Amino acid sequence: MLKRCLWTFAVLLIPGAAQASDELLMVAPLNHNMPLAQFDHDKISGGIVKDLSEAIARRMGRNIAFISVAGDQVSATLTQGKADGICYVRPFWIDGDYHWTRPLIPDAELVASLPSAPVVRSLLDLRDRPVGTVAAYRYPRVEQVLGLRFVRQDSATMEENLRKMMQGTVRYTVLAQSTLAYHLKINKDLKLRADLLYASYSAQCAFTKRGNAPAAEVDKAVNSLVEDGSVEAILARYR
Repeated sequence: MLKRCLWTFAVLLIPGAAQASDELLMVAPLNHNMPLAQFDHDKISGGIVKDLSEAIARRMGRNIAFISVAGDQVSATLTQGKADGICYVRPFWIDGDYHWTRPLIPDAELVASLPSAPVVRSLLDLRDRPVGTVAAYRYPRVEQVLGLRFVRQDSATMEENLRKMMQGTVRYTVLAQSTLAYHLKINKDLKLRADLLYASYSAQCAFTKRGNAPAAEVDKAVNSLVEDGSVEAILARYR
């Protein structure tokens, strides 16, 4: 008994020691915004990502912990086995070889504009115009269409991006449809026009193959959450 206690104490002292075998360690990217994630002193405290990750862990019979990382550190955190998985991602958004769950979070990408700005009818209308973006986010469709004429105006978060628009610093931003709907709902002073919906998708969860979550166990949990309506119930909280 004493030997086991000493071993446990030693593990707790080792930097980077692996989490307990019954714990699911999920990434919480600090550049996420509501309705995906809310942070309190860099600790995730609410949002779709938190609720969905916790539901997956419960369905797997696991405890859960979150590791908050900068957006540009998500791939490295997962590929190095420092965390098990992340929710609300797509294969084009992060680098690495992962086990991907079924698509489960429907959303879309759009261009939002200030009411005083010319209407955007095509992504080509954004050529050489400053566009509000979030640092470390990838916008593959916009990059494909505009190339070097995609003029990013990066902010740390979408909330900061929206503040810049309210101040008139930028007139356009690209963001998720769910994000725009959420912020228009909670902030009646936010006057933005949804100009162009240019890509619909369903986001997924990705789990590192070096982690603590076997693919079959993950799929069983996620599939059951989708099929019994639990995922839809989580999403409905933020609409």
